Amino acid sequence: MFWTIAIAFAVIYLTQTVLGLRQSKNFATTFTAMRRRGRVAIGKKQGLVVAGAIVMFLLDAEGRIVEGRKLSGVTVLSRFRPFPAFDGEDLATLRPESDGRVNRSIRAAVANARENYRIIMGGGTAPEPPGPLAGIGSAVGRLFGRRVPARR
Repeated sequence: MFWTIAIAFAVIYLTQTVLGLRQSKNFATTFTAMRRRGRVAIGKKQGLVVAGAIVMFLLDAEGRIVEGRKLSGVTVLSRFRPFPAFDGEDLATLRPESDGRVNRSIRAAVANARENYRIIMGGGTAPEPPGPLAGIGSAVGRLFGRRVPARR
């Protein structure tokens, strides 16, 4: 029984690793293809159990979105797909928070791309957003009345 469980765990782990590598390759291929055509803004919303999202926007010289691509989902089977919802809009002034055309994780990723773009255009360095475990830690801290400082 032990060896059956050990072998099943190894097969599942190996499958997860292979699919994760395929997803990473898809990200690299998509980013490289867009980057060759111009500036690219990337935003992400990490999820632990809920769907996460990554968006990439190809920008023209004025900061308008020429092309969008999105990756969203819970599993490593997700791939980048065309995302024309914001094509033609100015990324710096984009307001995705109230846009009902896309789900919450995509809206958060678009807002992250906008903030990253604003920071980079201002001469700064875009911070890494907190991961899902940091969010859980902050929520637990708030639950017990402990104040958790914001990451910078």
